Amino acid sequence: MIDSRRAALLLLSIGVTASATAYADDGLRDRYVAASQQIGETMLDVIEDCAPDLDTSGIDFEYTERMVASVECVVETHIERFGRAETVALVEEVEAMADRTFSSLQEMATLQQDYPRLSDPAMLEINQDCGTVEASQDLPLSALMQDNMAKLAGCFSAP
Repeated sequence: MIDSRRAALLLLSIGVTASATAYADDGLRDRYVAASQQIGETMLDVIEDCAPDLDTSGIDFEYTERMVASVECVVETHIERFGRAETVALVEEVEAMADRTFSSLQEMATLQQDYPRLSDPAMLEINQDCGTVEASQDLPLSALMQDNMAKLAGCFSAP
């Protein structure tokens, strides 16, 4: 079983990775953003079902400037390291993951294993180098999860 803090960081990493943008390729950026928002909305649905007493009214999926800069770095770095075709394949994996449903945050965390590009250690390194986890701390969904870890602990277990 994944402990709650590790699972939360993994989910943030998934969300952040899924939300990468780049000026160099607006089409890829837009597709990443759409998939990221869809994943975030599904995460929020799970949280609301699991912990209905949480106030989620202030949650939106807009990016801060710091987040935009970090995710642009992720996409640009991925293109530089692996090429555009591989980055397109990464976007397609994010979109496929966004189309899936899950009923717990633990289930979502394990879904990443079905997408080898997302679970590749190189992606974790790129996210770390680009500061995406730190930038994600500014996002309302991240703050909600961090501020309510005790209430959300049950959301990390299978239904």
